Amino acid sequence: MKEIHTKSTSKSSAVCTDIVLRETKTTRLIFRPLLIDNPQNPQATVNGGFLFQRKKGSEWEDFDTIPLSSIKGGEGYKLELHSEELLQLFQELHYIYELRKVAGIPPGQTKFIKASPELEQLAQLTTNEISTFLQANRAVGSSLLGNLLNWAVNADEPSPLIEKLLALGPDSLIKLNTAVSVQSLKLAVKTWDNNIKNDNEEFWQSSLTQHSFVLEQIFSWPVSIVKGKAYMGGKSVMNQGGNVVDFLMKNQLTHNAALIEIKTPITPLIGSEYRDGGIYNISRDIAGSMMQILNYKHSLLKNYQNITERQGDLFSAFNPNCVIIIGNTKSLDHVDKVRCFELFRRQLHDLQIITYDELFNKTKQVIGLMEGTRESNMEEDDIPF
Repeated sequence: MKEIHTKSTSKSSAVCTDIVLRETKTTRLIFRPLLIDNPQNPQATVNGGFLFQRKKGSEWEDFDTIPLSSIKGGEGYKLELHSEELLQLFQELHYIYELRKVAGIPPGQTKFIKASPELEQLAQLTTNEISTFLQANRAVGSSLLGNLLNWAVNADEPSPLIEKLLALGPDSLIKLNTAVSVQSLKLAVKTWDNNIKNDNEEFWQSSLTQHSFVLEQIFSWPVSIVKGKAYMGGKSVMNQGGNVVDFLMKNQLTHNAALIEIKTPITPLIGSEYRDGGIYNISRDIAGSMMQILNYKHSLLKNYQNITERQGDLFSAFNPNCVIIIGNTKSLDHVDKVRCFELFRRQLHDLQIITYDELFNKTKQVIGLMEGTRESNMEEDDIPF
């Protein structure tokens, strides 16, 4: 019996799956366990009875029973169990008693699946034994943890799991939360390291959505994504010309909006040299991106009432901040280009230009702070401007 099904028969009782002890093509002998409340003897919480059944079609039916009170003088009834049947009954009842101890009397209909011998042995290991084994078998530990977390996330009733987590104590929970957060940040940085020259804008849209914490580092106030590819209004009566910003953000406290437009890490930051003396034009892409996001802002302010209709206090629009994520400072291969780029962007108001390497190096610094090492494996020349 790999599964145990229970069905409540009252507030204080529930019948369990029949234990089949003997079976032929037409008849079988079962024991039917019943979970009960027994205040007088809390350890005696299972009773039940033996039943003979016969097969009718594909279903098993109970034989009509004869009460023992009908037995006359000199008569009796003997039910003999073979050794294998008795052992099976003993083993199955052991699981029933363990189920009663752990789950009580489950309401309604419930299904329980018995643990395999391997899982039972794992559950009986001490913390030190588990730690020693998993330290020596990290791949096994990672796979096991992944399966357990997947089960926990999809559990129908998470309350017992939450109780176990709370029992770890606040220090352990803080360590666990920090470890998960750091690993999430490292995955974001790894995405950047592996895709520095990726020129697919949709890839970066998806990656920054997945690692939204990276975007949050742009602002000095707590933010969240309202929507990626958010409509800012601007369509004509021909349903053309709509304005769609890459990310619509909002301040979590004031709900004020912020707009983010992204390009790619290989988008140029500086254009051609304007004249001798190291004076460079800003790139055509930056100029175009600035006009694009300022047009989105204008469209949002103009169409705010229409595009937020019937959506409550989704976000507000009080002179929204505008941010462009574009390029890589490594492309600035001369100090004159660095100077021109910085002089240009420092004169901007209500519009911020940040490069991809600056954005992800902020994330590296956060990792360093969380791990207690400021450097976080950053090279000196990786520090953003």
